[in-house]
Amino acid sequence: MITAVTENKQAYRARNTDYDGLWKNLIEELFQEFIVYFAPDLYPKIDFEKGADFLNLELSQFVIDSRKGRNYVDKLVKVLLRSGEEKYVFVHIEVQAIMEQAFAEHMFKYFYRIYDKYNQPVYSIALLTDASYPHHAEALHYSFYGTELTYAYNTYRFYGKDTEELKKSDHPFALAVLAGIYTSKNKGKTNEDNEERFQFKQQLISLAFEKYSHRASYLSALLYFIDYILQIPLELQEKLYESLPIIQNEKEEGKIMGMEKLRDTPTFGRLFREIEEEATKRGMEKGIEAGMEKAERNFVKKLLNKNYSEKEIAELTSLEVKEVKILRKSFRD
Repeated sequence: MITAVTENKQAYRARNTDYDGLWKNLIEELFQEFIVYFAPDLYPKIDFEKGADFLNLELSQFVIDSRKGRNYVDKLVKVLLRSGEEKYVFVHIEVQAIMEQAFAEHMFKYFYRIYDKYNQPVYSIALLTDASYPHHAEALHYSFYGTELTYAYNTYRFYGKDTEELKKSDHPFALAVLAGIYTSKNKGKTNEDNEERFQFKQQLISLAFEKYSHRASYLSALLYFIDYILQIPLELQEKLYESLPIIQNEKEEGKIMGMEKLRDTPTFGRLFREIEEEATKRGMEKGIEAGMEKAERNFVKKLLNKNYSEKEIAELTSLEVKEVKILRKSFRD
């Protein structure tokens, strides 16, 4: 069973985006797709029908203290293989570059503490999201007078990825990687770059609708991720809202109503409110029409009981004579 992460949505509205929370949320929602994309060698071995259990990482205080002040995400997931064996997947997401040797040591410390605690094989993968830094290590080598150790782990670097190929990909995490690359390369830029960020965000949202409008789980998770990781000023937010594919085509409205996750997002929250307000308005109008129709029927019935002619009733109401005749017949039946 997958345990949901409670996100602090208020934090996303602040200037500093909660990258950790966004990545955690996306990995948990689309964990099977995450493995397909980032760990294709492991994917065929896992029995996803048995689910995935997200565990709290209870590592030593030494490791925790050594990471203070840094941006990173760690997930430990217990999975069952098709063979029936229980294994662990350790996912580390490094948002900020760190020197090669130090990074390799950190990966090894996480590994041996997880291995010591659970005594099970651990698949480790590090997502290196700093798209401007090419030099993360992929292994730790230790040697001291005949005592030797080599610890290697899987890595996925955002650095050097072909963004055009990512745009062509049909995999949902390709769009997440695109958003991560843009965010990494544009950290610290001024308001003059907001128009460029707006255009890029608009492009990613359009791609998400184009590729995954038939997959609500993909679309919901990606729109949530993109909307928060690429925040823009209010005036551009308004411009983005008016350009949404779902706004341009009213037939698309029904698709978003099944994605409650988006209710509190900067862009799609407004769309939810407007659709719901319109639905409420329509319901009230139908209710009033139904009430008026019922009142008019009762009025006609009373007039008929007092032997008013059909012509007189038509003059006293908004009905035509033929409609009064139909009502007279319905009352008799």
